[in-house]
Amino acid sequence: MKHFVNFLAAGLLLSTAAQAQTKLTVLPLSPATHIRQSFSTSYIDLTYSRPSLRGRVAFGSLVPNGTVWRTGANTVTKVRFGEEVKINGQSVSAGAYALLTIPDAKEWTFILNRDTAQWGTYEYKQALDVLRVKAKPSKLAAPVETMSLTVENLKPNAADLVVSWDRTQVTLPITSDPDRIVMGQIEQAMKGEKKPYITAAQYYYNTGKDLTTAIGWLDEYIKTDPTEYYGYYWKAKLLQKQGKNKEAIEAANKSLELVKADKNEVSKAEYTRLNQEVLAAAAKK
Repeated sequence: MKHFVNFLAAGLLLSTAAQAQTKLTVLPLSPATHIRQSFSTSYIDLTYSRPSLRGRVAFGSLVPNGTVWRTGANTVTKVRFGEEVKINGQSVSAGAYALLTIPDAKEWTFILNRDTAQWGTYEYKQALDVLRVKAKPSKLAAPVETMSLTVENLKPNAADLVVSWDRTQVTLPITSDPDRIVMGQIEQAMKGEKKPYITAAQYYYNTGKDLTTAIGWLDEYIKTDPTEYYGYYWKAKLLQKQGKNKEAIEAANKSLELVKADKNEVSKAEYTRLNQEVLAAAAKK
């Protein structure tokens, strides 16, 4: 009984001593990172931990070929899409997914899986896969020390998810349909009380849609405040693009007249310059 008491006392002393130790903040071997990239009408969100080579060979050694990999370190890499996208022609709903891969020398497999909470791939279940697509790896001229997962080659409706590590780089193309989303938003918004006349007209101007409809929206906007030079400026731009140069000149001159009352010297100077550009372009036609 005496030995048991001594053992218990020693254990309590060790426990107390352990609790009394200073807590250290050590450098993580695979630092975590979070990236949110604006894309299409929303975003692509990436959360992952970045392993480094530290003298090792990444693929075929540290990461065995032909096995499911967490595409990083620690908890599985997560990707979140802010809207529906397409990968290799397959639709993927907005939401969060585990981004897994199966690396191989000649071909990689990208996997989107519903289980975003798994640590590594020890409890990976293929039944939870949402998507599997193939991609060809390319060889880099110089090794990348720390694994990188980025969104590159951004376009209004497309981007590339790029994995780079060691001498290997693999690209996963992603596409979207922003026009369908924006047109749906405009249709709904025009049924409401606060109609986005200017923004909708600008979108029609920038995407080559029906300018007559857009000019009608600008006329409605101008009715709400006939002293607003901004509406006349955009009406002038749309008319000039439509080839109606006489009407464009009238609208630009009206905007120039109204902008004189602007007490903000910066915006006054800017919209004076912009209207003069429209006038110069319309006068040449």
